[in-house]
Amino acid sequence: MRKRFSLLLTTSTMMATLAGCQRPQVQFELEPAVVSACNLPVAVRVRWNVGALGLKRARLEVNNLGRQPKVWVEGASRGEERTGAWAHDGFTVTLKSMNGVELAKRTLTTTPCPGKNWL
Repeated sequence: MRKRFSLLLTTSTMMATLAGCQRPQVQFELEPAVVSACNLPVAVRVRWNVGALGLKRARLEVNNLGRQPKVWVEGASRGEERTGAWAHDGFTVTLKSMNGVELAKRTLTTTPCPGKNWL
């Protein structure tokens, strides 16, 4: 009985400890993330930090809707870059490890342009 209680206590303590641990976070921002359709295309700023994962380098791929992703930046685990004014609604930036594992993804969205006829 005493062994069983000891094992149960040890297991419970381990579970509580693991539950309290936070996994390292990937920091990834697209700014602006939402724009008016009146202002397209736009330049966006991209910031990332994957150092908490122990990575030394990262890769960013970009694509507009209907286009194949292409490598935009390969560099340090932390950084900031700005695109030219070529981002449209649905523009997506994907943050990957150098071995191709997807870490995060952000997509630019738009709000309607008042008075613009869409049809």
